[in-house]
Amino acid sequence: MRRVLFAVSVIVVLVLVAWLATGRPVNYGALAGAAEAPDSSPSTRYTATRVTITTTTGRRLTCLLRAPVRAPSARALTLLVAGGQVTGRRAVLKVDSTVAALALACDYPWRVLADRRGLAFLVALPRLRAEVVATPQVLKIAATYLLARPAADSARFAAVGASLGVPPVATWAGMDSRPRAVALLYGGGELWRLFEANLGGDVRSPRLRTIVAHLLGFLLRPIEPTRTVGGIAPRALLVVGAEADRRIPRPGIEALFAAAGEPKRLVWFGGQHMDVDDATILRSLADTTLAWLAEVLP
Repeated sequence: MRRVLFAVSVIVVLVLVAWLATGRPVNYGALAGAAEAPDSSPSTRYTATRVTITTTTGRRLTCLLRAPVRAPSARALTLLVAGGQVTGRRAVLKVDSTVAALALACDYPWRVLADRRGLAFLVALPRLRAEVVATPQVLKIAATYLLARPAADSARFAAVGASLGVPPVATWAGMDSRPRAVALLYGGGELWRLFEANLGGDVRSPRLRTIVAHLLGFLLRPIEPTRTVGGIAPRALLVVGAEADRRIPRPGIEALFAAAGEPKRLVWFGGQHMDVDDATILRSLADTTLAWLAEVLP
């Protein structure tokens, strides 16, 4: 009986995966324009500006631009940041307030789909998959907007992907030569490992969970970091992982690092997956990343 149930479950999963793969590819086109409006800032050290970017295919991106209040004494960094799904454009405010940088982060356009529940979520799954694999296009357009700002420094332009932001940043930066350095924090490659590590509460059977994880990883193959991160070389790459991270398995982090070309650096932090509200870990990440950037972007 167990074998029959397992076989039926596998068939159901295969049908679902085939259905998900029917999502049409999303085309964002190029930057068409941008509207800016002041936004609230939690710090007196920098200003925040809400930016609504429009594209040539009619898409709209909601972003947040952070700029130092006072001109820095030395050349400032220009950063494009991609964090977790919930953090979205607010990821730019998680960068330590003492960092004098022109920085931009955007909401994920597919967040509304991901927040749906029940039948509405199931119906939206093919479209959600199509939107997720198109995220590198969002970063490309955001970079074009950011580098057009008068205060932007293309020679000190770096990309930072954290957690969920690692796959799209690795994919975009692997194809776009404009970022002069790339930092991938608390994320990994071999995406099936991430699914397997996080599906325990939804798929009880270990065998079925492994199958589901591999299939989901296949669906996201266009943004699989181990396939794309090699394109970043010969630009500098920093990979930061947590030794006891249960959400991002260590083998996935090591696979991401192994797939990258030189020059590259791997740094291990203790503890679990990063908490964006933990000021201590954010400060440690900022110190580590800034020290590295100072070396590779003098």
